[in-house]
Amino acid sequence: MDYQENDLPVVLKEGDSVRLSDGTTVRFDESGGARDVMINDEFNSRCTLFPTMDYELDASGTYRLTAGDSDLKVEKI
Repeated sequence: MDYQENDLPVVLKEGDSVRLSDGTTVRFDESGGARDVMINDEFNSRCTLFPTMDYELDASGTYRLTAGDSDLKVEKI
């Protein structure tokens, strides 16, 4: 499913993405229990998160990406 910034906070499942207000797209791939977070069309992951770990993304604002057991929560902070 594709989400937009006005849907935040959202919990992404693998294959979902969210487009932020500046056009930045966030998605993830599952990798051995970790979430490889991809920004836009990057080939390499921006970061790898295990459950309960988080990452702050600076785009059109600051966003917290938090890994769950099989998902990724995206929220504006």
